[in-house]
Amino acid sequence: MRPATPDNSTAMLALPRARPIYTHNRRQPAAGRPDRDMLLNLSHTIFKGDDDAARLAALRAYKLDPDDGDNALYADLVAIAQALGGCESAFISIVEEERQWFKAARGITLTQTPRAIAFCDHAIRSPEVMVVLDATTDPRFVDNPLVTGPPNIRFYAGAPIINADGYALGTLCLSDSAPRERFDDAPLLAALARQVAALLELRKQLIHQQIAADLAADQRDRLWDSSLDMMLITTVTGTLVAGNPAWEKAFGPVPLDGRAHVSDYFTDSAQGDLIAVASGESDVQTEREMRGADGQTIYASWSLAREGDLIFGIARDITRARAAEAQLAQVQRMESIGQLTGGIAHDFNNLLTIISGNLDIAQKRIASGQVDRAGQAIANARDGANRAANLTQRLLAYARRQSLTPTKIKPADLIRDLVPLASQALDDRHELKVECPDSLWPIIVDASQLENALLNLVVNARDAMDAPGEITVHAANAERTPEDADDGHGAPPGRYVRFCVNDSGSGISPEVAKHIFEPFFTTKDVGKGTGLGLSQVQGFVAQSGGFVTLDTAPGEGTTVILWLPVADDAESRPDRGSAGSADPACHEDCTILLAEDNAALRAHVCDVLQEAGFKVIDAEDGQAALDRVDASGTQPDLVLSDITMPRMDGKTLAVEIRKRWPEMPIVLMTGYAGGALDGDCPHNLLITKPFAPDDLVALIRRTLSAVPAI
Repeated sequence: MRPATPDNSTAMLALPRARPIYTHNRRQPAAGRPDRDMLLNLSHTIFKGDDDAARLAALRAYKLDPDDGDNALYADLVAIAQALGGCESAFISIVEEERQWFKAARGITLTQTPRAIAFCDHAIRSPEVMVVLDATTDPRFVDNPLVTGPPNIRFYAGAPIINADGYALGTLCLSDSAPRERFDDAPLLAALARQVAALLELRKQLIHQQIAADLAADQRDRLWDSSLDMMLITTVTGTLVAGNPAWEKAFGPVPLDGRAHVSDYFTDSAQGDLIAVASGESDVQTEREMRGADGQTIYASWSLAREGDLIFGIARDITRARAAEAQLAQVQRMESIGQLTGGIAHDFNNLLTIISGNLDIAQKRIASGQVDRAGQAIANARDGANRAANLTQRLLAYARRQSLTPTKIKPADLIRDLVPLASQALDDRHELKVECPDSLWPIIVDASQLENALLNLVVNARDAMDAPGEITVHAANAERTPEDADDGHGAPPGRYVRFCVNDSGSGISPEVAKHIFEPFFTTKDVGKGTGLGLSQVQGFVAQSGGFVTLDTAPGEGTTVILWLPVADDAESRPDRGSAGSADPACHEDCTILLAEDNAALRAHVCDVLQEAGFKVIDAEDGQAALDRVDASGTQPDLVLSDITMPRMDGKTLAVEIRKRWPEMPIVLMTGYAGGALDGDCPHNLLITKPFAPDDLVALIRRTLSAVPAI
């Protein structure tokens, strides 16, 4: 292997410019000549010439061999040395344990000699350039075969080739068959020896790099074969080139016909489109759902990189991690449900105790003839029932399933009407300020629910201030741009009206702020709050198409902001609950078709309607209601139906009724679905459970009076 020619950036080993020590035939230097008796010490390395075993070990690291074939650069240095010295021969000698051999040589036919007769064996024992002016007069070499016979050496100069560790690996030598009186080019010879040392160092670096490359290739092969992660190579068009054993275990062998495409392995072919990975781009991350060889779904997290026309991918199977995340989410949901149901159970048990206890008292008082005192107990029971109904409405608001009656309103009018109610909720310690311009855009919202939400926020602001302070209710127009869509609220761009309720209290800490919209979370004392107020507000606003933000910090007060979308003119809807405000008598002999799957509630509603003078055909579900109408041959005047029922629900029943009688008035009842009722379900009104008997009767009478008799 022939190493590349070193350029100016290659670090050359520093061998100092040497002035030779003449070991024989010493002569006085001429005027101006360097002192031949001065030793030249190395400045960059410490010469180690007394440990030949270590020197040989260092030499082996260069893996030098006479047949290397990388001698061209060494031959150039030998030619320069020969020209500088004006000698018959020049060579680079590598001194091994038993021999010396020539890495490059000129003017000499020998390729190696025993170390025992090598001049160079003496030259490597000192960091100085060794100069022998006449070998026939030097006791060390007078009987040397290289002197007494070919090549008949008389003159010799050898500069040690010292590596970075201070070991002399060999020499750069000059020799001649004629003796000399002087030799002044020792510094130049030492400089060339340094260049030889630099070439040898470069060779060793290349050897180490090759070893590292081979090791890396071996490790890559081991990684490819033993990795638990799936590795895949494809073309930029998605054609499979190779897959490691982990890939083949999951997806089967990679076909060698070039017809397999990466999209074949995705559950949805659209997911098989490769990400556009630019040439040279790396660390592109993506997750995909794939289909294993056994047909099972595999979720894989991919890292992609591209080189030229190939894409290299490493995929980690995250199916178990996904399952673990889902399980953790389920656990967290169950914990949330546990908190929610615990709060519901606590409050409902209190309310049921009030209701049942007062009914027991009323029953005992009636039995004992104390009818007057029974009325108070019944009133207390009714109050408990109303509070239970309010609790369910709050829960439905939190779940965004409450019944809403959205109408187009002017926010300024609503806030002005709210001021008297809000003022009554405050005492002398709190000052209420209202800032509401008439230029507010109209919105479509359930006005009563918005009033309740704002009043709830005012009360919360009041309770949050221990000291006298100021509560401000203000509203303003606002626009969300496409850039605002990334603020984490998930609300689309567009026009909104912001309703803000601000207090000058102590503010909320970050730890508390992240929980305040959770149901049954409260910082109020026991008995002073259910923890449903803010969750109800958030649920109502979300159900109305808006969102809620919070601006607070300890010591800086709190502002709760309700963002409600602005109504387009085309979105204006009439109030479906305003069909007549009078309470006229119902048509004579009016018949109500009642469908309710709860037997006790169905019996109760039957009693209420019959006591009000209506005839009732009752059924346990929609299908039974149609069957009984068909069997009786009677056409009802109004249909009153629950929404959620087995076999045929209230929505389907309403559709079937309107097919038979397009003008038939329909009132639907719900204890849950409410806001989830789609606009395609035909009905006149929606009433939410629980309801008072008088309210139900009044609603049916208004509906009948607004519809011509059929």
